[in-house]
Amino acid sequence: MTVLLAVLVVGVGSVLFRLIPLLSSGRLPEGLTQAAGWAGLAVVAAISVRSVLQLHDASIPGAPVVAALSVTAGLVLAFRGGSVLVAVGVGGAAYLIISAAMAALT
Repeated sequence: MTVLLAVLVVGVGSVLFRLIPLLSSGRLPEGLTQAAGWAGLAVVAAISVRSVLQLHDASIPGAPVVAALSVTAGLVLAFRGGSVLVAVGVGGAAYLIISAAMAALT
């Protein structure tokens, strides 16, 4: 419930930050826009960490470790300037490859 509330608040705030400059002639203060960007990034990071830590898949041994490695692969690519689509694709492919390797080892 807390994660849902955070996503809704940041989502509504994001829409408002996009609408205010369109509906008025003024700009938002730079500090406010920077804080909003950090808030959005914090929500995405919190959702990623929570989903990795709470992953329970009996068919994959060490599922949280596999998820952490695949999320890390996507994040490294994103921080190096890759597009979101490519980062998500690499993370998903890493999850499939690592989970298949873990299943083959057991």
